[in-house]
Amino acid sequence: QAFEWTHFIFGPNGIASLSSNPYGPPAFAAFFFFITGFHGTHVFSGVVLNYLVYYNTVRGVYEQRGHYDMVEKVGLYWHFVDLVWVFVFTFFYLV
Repeated sequence: QAFEWTHFIFGPNGIASLSSNPYGPPAFAAFFFFITGFHGTHVFSGVVLNYLVYYNTVRGVYEQRGHYDMVEKVGLYWHFVDLVWVFVFTFFYLV
């Protein structure tokens, strides 16, 4: 993803230019970058949430509460984001 996004932002020559479209049909390029960007936003959110859960676990917050509901919810969110990536990868790279 980093390769595609770098070329999208800076162009193939390292200079920002949207005068040409090396990504095929404009609709595909727009859809590709929208879906991967949307997914990347959710991955970033998941990383932040996982860090917060780790921090709270180290501090013993969940032990004091007596339940680990937040850990389970963040785990489900992270695995859902991971599962979505399997479908995004399959659709864009293998089909």
